[in-house]
Amino acid sequence: MARGRKPTEEKVVPLTDEGVQPHNLAERARARLEELRPEGLTGQLRWTFDRLALPLCHPTVDRLKPQHLQPFLQLCKAVVRHDRIELELEELGETYVSQTRNGTQIKARPEVAQLNETFRQIRGLANDFGMTPAAERGLSGGGQMGFDFPDPNSPEGFMT
Repeated sequence: MARGRKPTEEKVVPLTDEGVQPHNLAERARARLEELRPEGLTGQLRWTFDRLALPLCHPTVDRLKPQHLQPFLQLCKAVVRHDRIELELEELGETYVSQTRNGTQIKARPEVAQLNETFRQIRGLANDFGMTPAAERGLSGGGQMGFDFPDPNSPEGFMT
């Protein structure tokens, strides 16, 4: 319980000033996202960029750098393309029926191959940014321990 007179409005110091780095990590991530977002993104591409970039802009992760924006933008475009093709396949189905000289054949739509190729592109680019579990393990610095070879002149050196 505070005692005494309440301070006047002009003596109250705000917690965050202009130019001072905010302590809230989510705010810092959002600010970094706004700083890195390329101009001219609209619609679903902008939404996808914001959705994928925000976790990478988080100060504890910090994987999205200005020099990597072009490959990251390619990743976002591939995700938008994948979503569009996937929606189209949900409406049309993955196969169609074709009458040939060999009779009736059920064939896969060309969009299925496009979807698979787009998924491969997404997987490769996401791996580059550490967005897959395997890539994250590799970036964490854990994994295999370094070898510790004993001094060849020491008593344990006879084994080498």
